[in-house]
Amino acid sequence: MLYLEHPPQPALAPFIKALWYVRDPHAVHRHERVLPTGRAQIVLSLARDHLTDANNFINPLSRTPAAIFLGIFSRYQQIDAIDFTELIGVVFHPGGTVPFFPDNASIFTNRETALDDLWGRASLNLRNDLREAPTPERKFSLLEFALLTRLSLSKHQRRDPVLDYALTHLHASPGTTTIAELTRTTGLSPRRLSERFNEQVGISPKLYCRIQRFQQALQLMHRGADVPWAELALTCGYYDQSHFANDFRAFSGLSATDYSTTNRIWANHIPLD
Repeated sequence: MLYLEHPPQPALAPFIKALWYVRDPHAVHRHERVLPTGRAQIVLSLARDHLTDANNFINPLSRTPAAIFLGIFSRYQQIDAIDFTELIGVVFHPGGTVPFFPDNASIFTNRETALDDLWGRASLNLRNDLREAPTPERKFSLLEFALLTRLSLSKHQRRDPVLDYALTHLHASPGTTTIAELTRTTGLSPRRLSERFNEQVGISPKLYCRIQRFQQALQLMHRGADVPWAELALTCGYYDQSHFANDFRAFSGLSATDYSTTNRIWANHIPLD
């Protein structure tokens, strides 16, 4: 398997965390569980004219469009590794989707939306160009150009400084930063802060903080940190080990012990088959 990440150009960097590309000519049907990260994505299949809808348990052969926009998910999802035959995508910073998808971000939460429903013919043209590009580097260039073009036409070319302030504090200490502290330091009421998060990030600040706390624990576990559960729970800001265990299962569908024994490549992808 070939997996590449590409840092965005400076103009895109405030909104986009990374562009990525994966190609596995030997990919086979295999289910993986994808855990919530608190970030929206664009995903485009370059090998096939569809993506596999692995969350449809009634009809396991159902399909979704080849190019989709994934809003923030607050629950785990299931994918089929056959789609790794060739994919390219974009990971957004929280609040970074606004210039490219100006609707209220909450309407995309826990949803997959066909990219051509949002970008029209431009989405189809982009995917065709990406499929024809001979190298991953050329594909990244084409994708960046499309994003830069949309950014240049957007009314929202600057990030919300109040939201950025709140996000910076949440990322620095997701386990200890409280909503009361954010409302006091930002000058926003709890209601207005929640509205700002839902409009631009897609979820409430409280839920976003829970996901980041979960991710902090997950990354430590994925790196193989040899830390007792009780100590890990306190390090990541959980009240106690029970609080950690309940939140971990809510977001992953697994116990922390089961997760730690899985054979995985990426922290947020758990093979199921």
